[in-house]
Amino acid sequence: MSPLGIGSSDSTYIFTTGEAKLWILLVGINEYQDVSLPNLRYPAGDCEALGDALAKVTQRFLRKEVIIHHDFMEDTPTLKTVCRSLERIVSKAKPTDSIFLYFSGHGMLEPDTQDVVLCLSDTRQENLPDTGLPVQKLLQILETSRTNQQLVCLDTCHSGDMKMPQINNASFRELNITETLLNPATNLVNALRKRASRSKGFCALLSCDQGQQSWEFPELGHGAFTYYLVRGLLGEAADSHGVIEADGLYKYVYRQTLQYIDKLNHQLRLINKQKLNRGDRKLYPEYPLQTPKRIVEGVGEFILGFKYDADESHQQRRALVIDGLSNKINTDLIDIFAHAGDFQAECWHQQSKSWSDIEIRIKGFLDRDSKSTIKSPPYLELIKPTPTCLLYLRGYIEENENGEAWFILGNGVLLSRSYLKQQLQRATKTQQIIILDCPNTNSLKKWIEYCQCGTEYGQCIIAATSTIDKSELFCQTLHNILASVNVQVGLSVSKLIAELQKRLPKQDVRLDFWISETQTIIDILPSKNYPNFSQRPYLQRNQQEQQKKFPSHHLDDVTEIPSTTLPLPSPIPVTSEAIETVKPQLNLLLSSEQLTELENLLKQSLGIVAPIVLKKALKVNNGTELIRTLANYLPHKEQEKFKEQALFILNKKSSFSLSRSANEQTINAAFLGKCERELTNLIGSDARLNIQHILESHTQITSKELVDKLIAKIPDPQLALKFKQRIWG
Repeated sequence: MSPLGIGSSDSTYIFTTGEAKLWILLVGINEYQDVSLPNLRYPAGDCEALGDALAKVTQRFLRKEVIIHHDFMEDTPTLKTVCRSLERIVSKAKPTDSIFLYFSGHGMLEPDTQDVVLCLSDTRQENLPDTGLPVQKLLQILETSRTNQQLVCLDTCHSGDMKMPQINNASFRELNITETLLNPATNLVNALRKRASRSKGFCALLSCDQGQQSWEFPELGHGAFTYYLVRGLLGEAADSHGVIEADGLYKYVYRQTLQYIDKLNHQLRLINKQKLNRGDRKLYPEYPLQTPKRIVEGVGEFILGFKYDADESHQQRRALVIDGLSNKINTDLIDIFAHAGDFQAECWHQQSKSWSDIEIRIKGFLDRDSKSTIKSPPYLELIKPTPTCLLYLRGYIEENENGEAWFILGNGVLLSRSYLKQQLQRATKTQQIIILDCPNTNSLKKWIEYCQCGTEYGQCIIAATSTIDKSELFCQTLHNILASVNVQVGLSVSKLIAELQKRLPKQDVRLDFWISETQTIIDILPSKNYPNFSQRPYLQRNQQEQQKKFPSHHLDDVTEIPSTTLPLPSPIPVTSEAIETVKPQLNLLLSSEQLTELENLLKQSLGIVAPIVLKKALKVNNGTELIRTLANYLPHKEQEKFKEQALFILNKKSSFSLSRSANEQTINAAFLGKCERELTNLIGSDARLNIQHILESHTQITSKELVDKLIAKIPDPQLALKFKQRIWG
């Protein structure tokens, strides 16, 4: 693993005082003059968004220069233009300056020399060395610069976009990949590693690892790598001081890219399951893995900017809970939707006095997008937003002989199914999450079929019916699932459905669902890079009462829908939880040091998927079973040596156990909230900062280790003892 960057006040100081200058060169090519080079959709837009983001986050930099070349600029990205700009930057940069270079376009292998060549707009495939920019030449030019602080971001190995077929189209998604564009990732990595070994200030970020493709997603409006690069720059990758530097940005982009593709694949499995259930065997293949890669040697930091202060009053996500029954847990759900789900949330319940206005309220709720004038923050201006409406309807259903159906709400008010469908059909610019919670009915499938409608951003309908005596079971189970979600990972509707299927007893609750055939990921709880631990009141409210009714679960155990077997590369299945920054729940008790050593040992054979394999294997009862399970992932000739080394690691400490003790439990948002609350009461506002620093510095840590490290930061022994007693009782 590459060393972490060490914070330095000098780096931020020299930029804000003008002692240093940041040089930025952004290059993106959509269209190629050579017809044998496939055109791309998003590199030019990627450059534009990245340039706007950098302009915002470098406002405190007194000296900076941004040069952009893409198809829609006056200075188009030809070889001559790009080389001229590059040589100008290198010749003028001083030792204290920094250079940031970004390229988005095709990268190719020169057949004879096997050199990697970056393809500019006028590059000709039959003469790559003379008409393209060889990476070796690029690195040689950079090496002549007086500054060692250089960050190179390369978004190459493009696949083109994977297109979902139309509903009436019989073909699979099409991969716009030309076989002649040999994947240059391996040679590119080798060239960059050699360069990094000669300079501790050099760092490279690549959009994908060896043997992978860099995907373009129409629903994002960008390549996945650059989409999260921009979001990270605009604040989501900032540290606790608001500083954005290369190390933190890479970790953010890596995590978000893996999570996105994992969520998308999980959703595709759900869609495929729907298709199979109705006899349609024209299934969608899944996306192969894309894992951004970092190449750096030595220790240092590369400051890119400061978190941009913007008006955060936007509201792209809205939730309306309409409860025709009586259930106090709705207050908790509203809190979860508002805080963890980023919804502007509202609840109508039996005590509401205006049930007669409910149809008008639903119409206004679903129709707000076309009239909204609320200012969006910068990442919503630069990155395509996804307006989302969550409508939760809870009540009894009434039907007549003619097939007409209504929800029975408060004060005898009825909400007709036809009116609901009409309003859903009007909201075509909104991603829709519809939850129907209706005890004692057999007609929910009809409601699902009737309310389906096409939207640009996708629709998901979840419907549950229960016996009268279990009428609160679905709502309470939903609450427990959402309250246990890791806020850094979030939760998609497809994974919510899988978890509901696992937890709800079939004899008490019948669950039906439908999700539209869309590539857009539908998140009920979006992922958050830096959780605000103090704003999670729903995690503590009625916690003991809920635990008595329903045993706690952890979302590491989400039931996965089987993958579809199709002729696409099939990497080891990746779950977004595999890249969480907290230690996974284990049946086997290992120290964080042992986990780290095992992961590093696996990486020697498995590379980037080692953490994922390790996490899947940890749910065993003893060390012997763990070693045997891990060894099965390796080539046969490597298994015996691995077993010896792994046994040595495990024997360092006698720490195996069939179950975890209370103070070795999984760290989740609820536990973090408790730690912050108790620590704040004792030491004040530094509590949150202490917790964040520990979590950022220790990627695998148990709750006991976290508490011990927090205790070590409390200078007063009496306060330290009091904190320990409050946490463990």
